[in-house]
Formats: sequence, structure tokens, C-alpha cells
Amino acid sequence: MTTMTLTPTRRTTWPVGLALGSMAGTALVIAGVWNALIQQHVSVSAPPHVSQEVPPVRTMEIYYTWYAGTVAQERAATILGLIGVSGLVILVAELRRRLGPRLGRGACTAAQAGGLVWMVGAVAAIGGHRAVGLMATHGNPIETVNAVAFTTDVTSDAFSAASFVLLAVAMPALAAASLGGRGRSFGGQGWAALSVLTGLLSAVVAYGYVAGIDSITSYDLGILAAVLMPCWLVWTGRLLDRSEPSESSI
Repeated sequence: MTTMTLTPTRRTTWPVGLALGSMAGTALVIAGVWNALIQQHVSVSAPPHVSQEVPPVRTMEIYYTWYAGTVAQERAATILGLIGVSGLVILVAELRRRLGPRLGRGACTAAQAGGLVWMVGAVAAIGGHRAVGLMATHGNPIETVNAVAFTTDVTSDAFSAASFVLLAVAMPALAAASLGGRGRSFGGQGWAALSVLTGLLSAVVAYGYVAGIDSITSYDLGILAAVLMPCWLVWTGRLLDRSEPSESSI
């Protein structure tokens, strides 16, 4: 009698991609919407109106006392953003195994670097803004409070600008890698188009930070964080669940 031996097939797909992409995308949507509500003074009160006759020092005291009341919501929104960007870094680490050995891996490295740079700046901003809030409400010299706030904002903007420059380079490169070479079967033209669009808007946001244009860093960043990037994360996670690593990564 002839016997047959069945050898189990090794599963090389990544079954948690959609779950991780959905979690990260949801965190970014909430963070983006919440940040917009803060910026438009919907979830927090508007800054107090101060007469021009009030001395500058007293004006700063009134402003930073108000600002201290917004720090908790700003911190919560930033933490949600950190969760979302952490998901981006993890997904891209797995995406590296699906794309070609050169352009794809270089693009993934740039995307991960962009996410990590933003996270460093965000953590610095959380600490700096908390310090501003505490100093403003505990009798510290208001000139010192203003200096700390200015330094924190400038440093955070520099990290954000660098982050979005890296994403602006990485996303179109990911699209190119997915449409050629070993990564030809990954994503298709729709995913590539979304990646390119995300990269282009990242470039606009980076320009807004460099040029100091608040309307760009507010509205365009909101679209990127609450719409494009969550869609990209969910779509990428779904594709990772259905694809296998390229031969060069196994």
C-alpha cells in the first residue's frame, strides 16, 4: 500500500496588517479632527480679547494662563497621533519585505525615518508645552515662559518639517517600487496613486512649516492626517494580509 505524506505549507502572509492599519488610521483620524477643533477653538475656549492699552507683560500673562487650559487636550491629540505614526512605522517595516531590494527598501527607510523624526518632535512638544502650562500658572517670570514656548514651537516645527520632507520623498518612491521589478504585484495603480498624492501633500505641509504659513500647516495637515494617511494605512494593511514577501527578503 502506498502512503502519502502531507507537508504543511508555511504561511508567509501577515494576518494582522488590516487590524494594525485600521487602529493606526483611526487614531490619526481622531487626532486630526481633534487638533482641528482645538485650532478653531471649538473644543477649547477662544483666546481672551485684551485691550491694546494693557501692558505687554500683562497681556502675555493673560494669554499663557488661557493657554495652560488647552494643554491637556493638545497632549491627548498628540498622543493619538503618536499611536497612528507608530502604526505607520511598523507597517512600513513589513512593507519592506514586499518590495524590491533597492528602491523599495530605500523608500521604506525614508518613510520610517520620517515617522520616527515626527515622533521625536511630538514628544519634545508634549514636554515643552506642559512646562509652559505649569510655569504660566505657578508664578514664573512671564518672559521666561514666553521664551520656553517659542523655543518649543520652533523646535517642534523643525522636526515636523524634516519629517514631511522625508515622507514627500518616500511615498512616490514606494509607488514606483510597487509598480516595477519584484514588487510588481503589490498594490496596483490605485495604491500607487494614493501614495503619490500623500507624498505631494506631505511636500506642501513641509513647505508650510519651512515658510511659517499657518494656514498650510493647519488645513493641509488636517487633510493629510485625517483623510489620506488613514486611507493609506488601512489599504496597506489589507494588502499586506494578502501578499507574500519577495524572494529577496526571505
